[in-house]
Amino acid sequence: MGTLHNLYVGCGDTSIILTDSKTFIIDCYNVENHVNLLPRNKIITALFITHQHYDHFLGMKYLKDNKYSIQYLIYSPYERRREDNSVQYEEWQEFNSLVSHFKKNGSKEYTPMRQSSFDKPWWKIDGLGFWMLGPEKHISESSTRELHDACLVFCVDMGSRRCCFTGDASDTSLNWIANNTKNYCNDILHASHHGSLNGADLDFIKKANAKYTVISTESGVHNSVPHQTAIKRYKDNTKDVVYRTDIDGNIKWHF
Repeated sequence: MGTLHNLYVGCGDTSIILTDSKTFIIDCYNVENHVNLLPRNKIITALFITHQHYDHFLGMKYLKDNKYSIQYLIYSPYERRREDNSVQYEEWQEFNSLVSHFKKNGSKEYTPMRQSSFDKPWWKIDGLGFWMLGPEKHISESSTRELHDACLVFCVDMGSRRCCFTGDASDTSLNWIANNTKNYCNDILHASHHGSLNGADLDFIKKANAKYTVISTESGVHNSVPHQTAIKRYKDNTKDVVYRTDIDGNIKWHF
């Protein structure tokens, strides 16, 4: 039916899901290095941006400059606080400028919170089911919130495969999800925050019950990324294999 690609993009995130007729991108960094996976007709069905940091959205500029269209643009509902140090002002402005461009060209915009019930997916399309696990409203709207508290966390059900995407979600967000959600992974876990210790919540990792973990990272870019304690947590609680994109390269899954 299709393929999931967890791509090596340095210390950033990009994953692409391809079905027979549609393209879904989850986070978008250095996407220009993977043009072979982009649709020839330049129509992207959906782009998910888990949060508004350059290493998760800057590839949108390539899509804009090369005249790609995005039917559905889905991103973090974060509301930036005054003098917010968790996201640079220029970074925030650039993201909003890119969103404005795609909206003017027909993109439909969604900024979801955690879905209120789990009797059906948040979105079902072309045989895929998207389950919106976070952010939880009271965490993402807290007076002390930071951007990673409002990061999108969602599971994509692809039939024979499932992948839980965590972006750079904070320990606070992930711990709440772990203690308020059942069966949120059970297959592929896309690790939070490039293998940082912040984002490697032990309860979340244990309850994910992952068969495989994918860490999209690049050693040497940031101090303690990936963090050895985080790596150990993933290895201790993943049934089969922990992949690192800086070591293993692109990871391809069939479903």
